[in-house]
This record gives sequence, structure tokens and C-alpha cells, in this order.
Amino acid sequence: MSAALPPDTLGRRLFVKIVENPAVFYYMRTHFYWGTMRRLRQTLAIQPGESLLDVGCGAGMGAGLTRGRYVGVDTEMLYLRFSRHRLQTWPTHTFMKMSALDLAFCDRAFDKAMMLNVVHHLDDEMADRVLGKLARVVRDKVYVLDHDIDRDNAVSGFLVRQDRGEYMRPFAALSRLLSQHYTVENAQRFFNWEHTVSCALFTLVPRR
Repeated sequence: MSAALPPDTLGRRLFVKIVENPAVFYYMRTHFYWGTMRRLRQTLAIQPGESLLDVGCGAGMGAGLTRGRYVGVDTEMLYLRFSRHRLQTWPTHTFMKMSALDLAFCDRAFDKAMMLNVVHHLDDEMADRVLGKLARVVRDKVYVLDHDIDRDNAVSGFLVRQDRGEYMRPFAALSRLLSQHYTVENAQRFFNWEHTVSCALFTLVPRR
């Protein structure tokens, strides 16, 4: 059975170097989102004039989901600088250094928000706090994309084990976590086009 790369191997060191370089990390990951981004765009169904908050935006993989007002927040300046430079001709897009635990926005400041492959980096307590904070600043819906480890094949299972996220959850556990602050309106389970990444996409309505 495949396992995660040992910490001291050349392969593991190369993987860490890739992650530390936002440009390499972004372009090497793009093909893993083939098919997934199309589904995300259809599910978000951003309407003209709607605003979108991207929590844990990283290198800005989700920034292309809207041409309207977009704000990406993250704590990693290296990734934020890359995103700003890559989308510098998009005046509607803003990237800000900000903790998800301290979202400095007014109540219901955004129509929609999303977290793309972020939740598996948070333990249950931290995830619960972040999801609760996020519910305050959204008027309409929140969208959470994460790995669906229950349905992994050999390739997707191997890739998941290389991920830096330490809190991969079965689908039922992830659903319970999200349900603490939201009503789950819809949950989709699917693979990307390459069949190398198993995904769970939740459409969530904040409880007031």
C-alpha cells in the first residue's frame, strides 16, 4: 500500500520546496482542479453585483470563479504577493493578510464565501471557531470544498497522504462539523476529470 513520503527523502524535500514556492505550487496543482472548478462555478452561480470572500485563498486558485468583487484572505504573505501580481489587472480582486479567526468585516459584508481545501488544515476546535466567525460576515451562502477520503482510489489516496493537512475527515464527520453553524443545503461527492482527486462540495446556509 502506498504511504506518505518519509520526511528525509529527496522526494519529500522536493515536495516541500514545491509547496514553499507559490508559483510552482499554483501551476503544478492547476490540473488537479480540472472539472472541479467548473463544478464550483456552476454551484456558486455568482450573479452580477454579488461579492465573494475566499478564506484561506493561498495562491488564488479560486479567484477566477468570479469577475465581480472578490476578496481573498490568508496569513501567508508569500502566497498573497503571488496572487496580487498574477491578478494585478483585475481591479475587482483584492488580497489581504488576515486570520480567519479575526475577519475584520462588517456583519453580512459578503453575499457568498468559500473555503477551498482549508478545513482539513484545522483541528475540530479551530474549524468550529473559523466556521462560526465566517457565518457572521455572509449574507447568503458558504461553500466548502474538501477531500472526500471515503471514496479515494489508489492515486487520490496517495496524493492525500502527501498533503500538509493533518485533519482529513470522513464525509460524515465533515458533515457534522459543518452542521454546527450551518444548514447543509446540498452536498456533492465527485472526482476531478483526471479521477485523481476525490472531492466533497458543501453548500451551506448560515444559521442566524
